[in-house]
Amino acid sequence: MMLRAAILDVETTGLDPRTDEVVELAAVLFSFDPHSGAVERVLEEYCGLRDPGRPIPEGARRMHGISDEEVRGKKLDDERIRGILRKANFLIAHNAPFDRGFVERLFPETRQMTWLCSMDGIAWRRKGFLSKSLQSLLAAHRLDPGSAHRALDDARATLMLLSQQAQGGGTYLKELLPPLRSR
Repeated sequence: MMLRAAILDVETTGLDPRTDEVVELAAVLFSFDPHSGAVERVLEEYCGLRDPGRPIPEGARRMHGISDEEVRGKKLDDERIRGILRKANFLIAHNAPFDRGFVERLFPETRQMTWLCSMDGIAWRRKGFLSKSLQSLLAAHRLDPGSAHRALDDARATLMLLSQQAQGGGTYLKELLPPLRSR
C-alpha cells in the first residue's frame, strides 16, 4: 500500500501570516511506503509566483531574492494546487507552523488536513545535529540544497532529507510519520 504526501514551502513578504503575503508557493507530491518510509517517486511538482499587491520589503527580498518585478501581475494556479492537495494523504513542511499559517489563509481546506513538521517532528538535536534548520541539516548530510530560500528548491531538499536513512534503520520520513493505523 502506497500513500501520498505533499511537501509545501512558501516564500513571503514577512513572518506574520495574518499581515504578510505569499510571493512564492511550491508543492511536491510524492508516493511512499508507509511501513518503511521509502519514497517511491515524485508524482507532481508545482511552483508559482504571486503578486502580494504591495512592495516586497527589503529584508524579505534579501532572504529569498524575489523582486517586485518578478511577481508583478503573477497569480498562483489555485486549481492545480488544490488538485495536488486533494491527492495528498497529508502535508509536510520544514517549520510547518510558519508555512501552514500562510497556506491555510490561501487554501482554507488545508485546515482539515494533517500537517507534519520535518523540523520539529524528528528529534534532530537528540541525533547529534546542532541545528534543526533545513540548510544545516542538508549540509550535515552532504546534500545539495539548490537555491536556499526558494520554494521549490526547499521543498525538493526537504524530500531529499526525509529520504535519507536515519540512525538505526528506516528513513527520516518513517520517523516523522504518525503510527500506522488502518488508514
